[in-house]
Amino acid sequence: MDLLIHATLTVSGDRAQLAACDARIKSLLVEEVFSGEFEEHHGDDALSYDFKVRGGIPFPAFAAASQEFPGMTITAEWVNVAAGRKGRAQIVAGKITEHAEESVVLAAGDTRNRHVQTAPDGTLLLAVALVQTGNDAWVGYVLNHERDALFCVTRSAEAVEFLATEGAPEWVLRWQILQAGAAVAGDAPTMEVIASPQPVNKKQYAELEQLAESFVADWIWFREGSPEASAIHIDRFARYGYTVRAANVRAARLHALRNEAGAGQPMVHTTVEPECAWIIDVLWRCWADSGDSVTK
Repeated sequence: MDLLIHATLTVSGDRAQLAACDARIKSLLVEEVFSGEFEEHHGDDALSYDFKVRGGIPFPAFAAASQEFPGMTITAEWVNVAAGRKGRAQIVAGKITEHAEESVVLAAGDTRNRHVQTAPDGTLLLAVALVQTGNDAWVGYVLNHERDALFCVTRSAEAVEFLATEGAPEWVLRWQILQAGAAVAGDAPTMEVIASPQPVNKKQYAELEQLAESFVADWIWFREGSPEASAIHIDRFARYGYTVRAANVRAARLHALRNEAGAGQPMVHTTVEPECAWIIDVLWRCWADSGDSVTK
């Protein structure tokens, strides 16, 4: 059986030609023989077609349209999870100007130690990518709808120490929470701004930046991203009734989470190991709830 491929093709360029280009693509797709379906999510500055197909993406239709509209750029991104491959290509004037394909180790939704939580209106409350670096040490990337940070958390028999960055590659914020046996005590954590910020180890910083970029690519879009991409995302949020913030979970992800959670309920995705669940509590108590008190 042919493998299911998820692909998004985005057409950008001269706004005055978008409607004509869209009409031509649709007429060409009618002549294409492909197994699957697609949805349109067009914005004022770009056209977007989301495909779920078996056997192959209908590139010929888009290549033909590209020849007729040489001023438009067609960008294709696809994931074939079963085959373990993902890729990206760009077509201009009927010719491929960019192409890259690579292996996918795990589907994004199956990646371990990821946690995403939103309000019923889609507002991103907490998103975390976590990596263990020692028996009692973890590092990661955290963000909500208005800010983000790299973090480091260590646990001893007496206390938990939580360090976070604030816009630069250095540990500038520190919290401490007393331990009560194996659990984190209920006392409010104490926070301090480190007088002499500690630079993040260069190797570790590069690894955390890569972790953050991968996590964002799988889950997040930013309102201040490229105008073409933002227009498409904003249109999707309007269709689903979500609220647009500075940082947002991708609409397809939100839609799946909402189906699982039920109408009007907070939406949560987590693959955090049970023994690491306390770290999410620490992130809520230290970082997520400290936005008003942290110096911007």
